Parts: sequence; structure tokens; C-alpha cells
Amino acid sequence: MKTTKQNLIKKIKRKNPQAMDFLVDKYGRLLYKVIYKVLSVFNDEGIIDECMNDVLLNIWANIDKYSGEDNIELEGEEVRFKNWICVIARYKSIDYYRKLINEKEKVHIEQCSIISDFSIEEDIILKEEKEELYDYINNMNDIDKKIFIMRYYLEQSVEDIAKDLNLSISSVYTRLSRGRNHLRDRYKNSKEVYMDEGYIRAF
Repeated sequence: MKTTKQNLIKKIKRKNPQAMDFLVDKYGRLLYKVIYKVLSVFNDEGIIDECMNDVLLNIWANIDKYSGEDNIELEGEEVRFKNWICVIARYKSIDYYRKLINEKEKVHIEQCSIISDFSIEEDIILKEEKEELYDYINNMNDIDKKIFIMRYYLEQSVEDIAKDLNLSISSVYTRLSRGRNHLRDRYKNSKEVYMDEGYIRAF
């Protein structure tokens, strides 16, 4: 049977290799962009390719943890699926980044620019709190989780998020602000994480 968006997830769950070929064909460029944004600082295409392979293996191995519908042609489901695979790519590429930095004894994370300013999850990840952050985001209501991932993981503009989710721009801003405030309250007493406006991306 031909692989389509309707049966892609089911085929991956059944460990059909052709399904991964379809995934790469449809979403490989998106995954590459996520990885490249983090790892391009090393100017090594081999590292990016290696990370991409690990991302695909993670998707393959963890597809049963995907909480969306199997048919991603249903309304809103393709956005959900793309968010999920991009979070995997984001975490894996940051893992690669940290590993490579640690191998360079004289290079400090602060001296290497991944992006122009740190977003919330990157600050926490660098403080080895990514699992707790992931749990927090995963427990958000569905719409807030989509907005948070689209803004901070996929780095989409507020305008694009509002358009994709059929929300007003002010509603997106309000939900993002509320999420940041909850995170700040959650970590304000932590000795490991310093939450300051300077670490939160200005819109």
C-alpha cells in the first residue's frame, strides 16, 4: 500500500521503512532547518547529517509516544505532528551542540551564538532542566502547547501563529505571556536557573 499522510504514522508504528522515506520526502527539509539553525555554527555538514540520522531514529523509536491522531490529514493534525518531530529535532541538535562544545575545552557556550538571544527553553536546557520543561509544556492545554512550541521551538512569528491557528494576534501574545509568567514563577526559587527578562525573547 502506498504511503500517504493518512497512513504515515500507522506505517511507522508498524516499522515500515518506506514510511520513513515518505517522512523524509515531506518533512526532511523542515527538520534540516531546525537542526541547521543550531549546528551551523560548527560549519560541518557531516555533523548536521549525523544529527538528522539520529533525529529520524528517535522518531522511529518513539512514534508510539506521539499523542495525536494517526491520520495527519485531519484538521490541525499535520501541525501537531510537525511540532512533535521538530521538538525532537530541536532537542537532539542541542544535545549535539552541547556535546561538541564540551569537547572544545577552551570554548565557552556564551561565546558561541546559536541565535541572537536565548528563548526560555534554551536557557533551561543549558541548565540541564530540559526534561522538566518538556513535562511542563506537555501538560499545557492543547492550544497553549501548540503556540508555545510554534513560537519557541519553531521560531515562528506571532503573526504566522495567529494565522495558522485562526486566532487574533493579541490572543497569541496573551497566551505566550501567561506561559512565560508561569515558567518564571516555577523557576524563580531555583538556584540552577536564573529567569530574567534578558533571557526571554522580546517580541
